[in-house]
Amino acid sequence: PHPTPTHTLTHNRPPSLPLRSVLLMDQGHPHPTPAARLRTLLDDAREASRCEVMPACHDALSARLIERAGFRVAFMSGFAVSASGLALPDAGLISYGEQLSVGQNICAAIDTRRLLVIGDGDTGFGGSGNVRRTIEGYAKAGFAGVSIEDQVYPKRCAYSGGVAVVPREEAVARVRCAIAARDEMRRRSGLDLVLVARTDCRRAEEDLDEVLWRCRAFAALGADVVYAEGLAPDELRRLCVSLGPTVHTMLAQVERPGVTLISQTEAAALGCRLSLFGLTVLSAAVSAMTRALEAMASGGHPSTGVLCDFGELKALVGFDALDAWEEEHQACPAVGQDGAAE
Repeated sequence: PHPTPTHTLTHNRPPSLPLRSVLLMDQGHPHPTPAARLRTLLDDAREASRCEVMPACHDALSARLIERAGFRVAFMSGFAVSASGLALPDAGLISYGEQLSVGQNICAAIDTRRLLVIGDGDTGFGGSGNVRRTIEGYAKAGFAGVSIEDQVYPKRCAYSGGVAVVPREEAVARVRCAIAARDEMRRRSGLDLVLVARTDCRRAEEDLDEVLWRCRAFAALGADVVYAEGLAPDELRRLCVSLGPTVHTMLAQVERPGVTLISQTEAAALGCRLSLFGLTVLSAAVSAMTRALEAMASGGHPSTGVLCDFGELKALVGFDALDAWEEEHQACPAVGQDGAAE
């Protein structure tokens, strides 16, 4: 089981927190930015030799469920968003605007003081101007972080065939661009993002030395988190040792036949601070919907255990809160289309 205790994050300013955010806090703003809280969470995990389990969401409702379960960090998965929103594979078919729209809904549906969300930024969706736009759009949406990877554009899911990465010089330039865009944005507006720099070169059949080189380069550039896709446990350990204890790392896992999952305790022992389960929530939802529809198609009806209690479902989407609000403000007159009070 994944422990999900809630703890209060300290509000001490991390080195990378912009001055404007600190000034806002000093002027009565009660909370630092989501990015600052995520950095604090990562630093706390490192000090405690802990790894945070990070489920992936694919829409506003799944994000709210993750929040209600008590998790402190989630990931908006490009695979899951493409699958649930378009019923299409994660193969570069979904656009920046479509991903951003889902991200805006996700961040609006949760309390970003309680749940911190990292958005899948793919390759940045194009050239340097696209990377900059992605960074700014994700920050404005309310994300705490964004992942940028070194695949060619358009990218493909790491578990599909044909994965290819850009040369190391271009990979470094892309991450440098993302960091520069984030830093410029912080100076200008106070918005911030944790930058997760990802390499898929192992999936592209590059050797481990290339993985280590790219990850060390990303860390040297100032990436907050470094992530290498497709490593075996012994390779992941070598990566963590190579990067040293001050660099935050993460791993991602998908439930597949013949694959033994790395537990939260094992991930922490390897040196990882985030453990992403990118398709668990979506797979569980698809499985439940399939069972319910099969029962209905056969002339029956889903069992009670498959269905969510109707009262719980209403509360989950906010009917109770809406009813309470409308009761409190029922004296407010309705306004007709002509602008007159009805």
